Amino acid sequence: IDEDMIKEYKIGLSLDKSDNLTKLLLAKGYDLNTLNSIGLANYDKDVYMNRIMFPLYDLNGRVVGFSGRRYDGIKENKYVNTKGTNIFQKGETLYNYHNAREFVRSKNQVIVMEGFMAVIRTLTTGIKNVVALMGTAMTKEQANLIKRLSTNVVLCFDGDEPGRKACLDNGNELEKLGCDVSIVELDGGLDPDDYILKYGSDDFKNLVK
Repeated sequence: IDEDMIKEYKIGLSLDKSDNLTKLLLAKGYDLNTLNSIGLANYDKDVYMNRIMFPLYDLNGRVVGFSGRRYDGIKENKYVNTKGTNIFQKGETLYNYHNAREFVRSKNQVIVMEGFMAVIRTLTTGIKNVVALMGTAMTKEQANLIKRLSTNVVLCFDGDEPGRKACLDNGNELEKLGCDVSIVELDGGLDPDDYILKYGSDDFKNLVK
C-alpha cells in the first residue's frame, strides 16, 4: 500500500494502545454507550488495535463502519469488521458500490470480488466497475444489489478452493435472478491483489476480457 493509495482510499492505522480512540472521542463529547453500540469501543477500550483500517460505506458513499486488518503477522481474527448497527449491516451493502455505479453503467458490466483490498488493487489498474462482497458468502440483498447494477456479472474471487466454490455457488444464485455470469480464474491460489502485484495490470486485464 503506497502513499497515493492511502490518501485516495482513506486507509488508516489503529495504534497498539488500548484506549487512544476511545479517549479522543470521549474528549470530543461522544457518549461511551454510543461508541459501544456502533462498535468502536468495548466498554472503555478500543475495538481496533494494531490494524490497518479500511472505511466501509453505505450505498450513498457515507462512512458507516470499518474493517481492521492485522499487520503484525498474527492470523487470529485477521480481519475485524464493525458489528451490525442501525446504520451498517454487512450483508446489505457492497464495498465500492457508490463509486462503481457510473462505471458499471458505461461498461454494462460489474465485476464482483471478495474483499476490499482486491477492489482497491484492481482500481489502481484502471478497472473501475468493481465491487466486493466483503467475504465469500453472498446474501440475497447483495445479489439484488448486483443485479440492480448490471445483469452482466463477472465473478473474480480468490483462486483458492473456497474462492472457486464461492464463484460456483454465487454464480448459480445470480443466474437464477436472470444475470449472465462469467468467472475469472486466478492461477496458483492467488487473490486479485497478489495476482496483479505478481503478473501486472495488463495480464489481469486480459484475464478479465
